[in-house]
Formats: sequence, C-alpha cells, structure tokens
Amino acid sequence: MKSNKFFLGIFLMLFFGVSMLFLYNKSIAFEEEEALKKHMDALLSTLNNKIEEITKVSLASSITLSKNPYVIECLVSKNRETCVEHLLDVRNALSSANLFETIRLHLHTSDFKSFVRLWDYHNNNNDSLSSFRHAFEKIKKTKRAMTGIEIGRHGMFIRAIAPIFDKQSYVGSIETVVDFKSINEYFQKDSIDFYVLMKNEYADISNAITYPSKLILDNYTIINRDTNGLQFIKEVNFQGTGYIKRGDYTILHTPIVDINGLHVGFFVLVWSENLSLSSFK
Repeated sequence: MKSNKFFLGIFLMLFFGVSMLFLYNKSIAFEEEEALKKHMDALLSTLNNKIEEITKVSLASSITLSKNPYVIECLVSKNRETCVEHLLDVRNALSSANLFETIRLHLHTSDFKSFVRLWDYHNNNNDSLSSFRHAFEKIKKTKRAMTGIEIGRHGMFIRAIAPIFDKQSYVGSIETVVDFKSINEYFQKDSIDFYVLMKNEYADISNAITYPSKLILDNYTIINRDTNGLQFIKEVNFQGTGYIKRGDYTILHTPIVDINGLHVGFFVLVWSENLSLSSFK
C-alpha cells in the first residue's frame, strides 16, 4: 500500500512538473510572438513614415513647379525645348541638394497626354495616359494636387501630381516621380531586405520597361531591385498584412493601395531569424 502511494506521489510530481514546464514554454513562446508582432508593427510604421517623407517633399516640388511662370508658359505654348531646359535645371538643383538621387519630372497636357518625361525627353510621342493614369481626371475636376503610388508606362513609383493653371484655366499638370531606392538603402542598413512587388496583371501598363525574368515570380514582379532574394517563395500568393516563415527567414507583407484605391501589389520585408529587431520598437 505504501509502495502504491509512493509511486502515485512520484507520478503526480512528474505530472505537475511536466505541466508547469509546458505552461512555462508556452508563456515564453507567447511573449516572443508578442514581441515579434510589436517589432513588425514598428517596421510597418517606419515604412509608412519613409513613404510619407518622400511624398511630402515630392508634393512641395510639384506644387512649386506648377506655379513657375516658365513651366506655365512653355506648357501653354507647347514649347518642349524650353520646358526641357528649365526642368533639367530644376532636377539638377534638387539632385545636388541630395533631396533625391533619382528624381523624375513629368509634364502632362490638359487632355492627359505626356508632354515631357524628363528622363526620356528625346521622346516626343505625346502618348495618351488617360486609359491607365486615372488620377488626372480627378485632379482636373477637383483642381487639387494628389499623391500616392501609381503604375505608369515606366513602372510603379511614388508620385505627387499638381495641376497647372494659366489665368484660372487648367492647362495640364506636373508630377514629381520618385523610386524606392532610398527606402531600400534605409532598411538594408539594418540587414533587412525590402521588396516592392507589382501584381503581374498590371505588367501590360508598364510596357516601356522590361523586367528580367529572374525578377518575375508566379504572381508578382520585383520592381525595386536588381536581384531576387525571394526565390524560396516564388509561388506564394500574399493575402492582406501578415507574415510567414520560410526556413530561417521571416517575411512580412502588406498590400500596396495605389492613388486610385486599387490593390496593385505588396511591400515585403525579409530578415533572417537571428537578426535582432531591437532598433524597431
């Protein structure tokens, strides 16, 4: 009888010991999961802040240029050479001030045609943008500037578009266009890889640029990098904001909603499991 009580006591002690260890491990896992979620929220907040910083400076650039008498005059008179000359001076000034290394300026006519793409100013086709750059209609109607991400013939960029008026008459618009290079570099300093993925269904719009096959996944195209570090998730179809784990890597993803409210792709942040995210709180 005493022997049975002894073994029962040992069993109960082991049971409670294993139970406490299980609960302790579960508590630690929960705390680690909560800490990871807080860091990821901080990462997304940082990403949004960087985009907002770029957008604010871009908007200031576009609004200032929209009121420039030389820009107004050359657009009204349809004098491309004068527009190109003046906008090149502006772009060089902005670049030398280290505001943007890869700033692009784009001037449009009142009927939503491209008048001057400063990065391609030898091209004077005046191609129509109305079928895919729907923000222009809203700007003409509201007479207000708009900002956001939008896909054009040369790719997906952060854009700030301001209307241009000549004596209260709408004569066109100008936009400051910025890529994602500075955001790449910002996260890379902390060993985090930043990717901008465009849905492949929009590839026909950006028909002035050809992306290497190595940057094309099953559902998306990487538009902000020259290398593809996402081969291990080539087949993935992201849904909303969340994260997944693949091997030693954590992949945080959040949708890209463009200037017109369309879901056009995803922002993706990737880091290795042993990386500390303590700088993002």
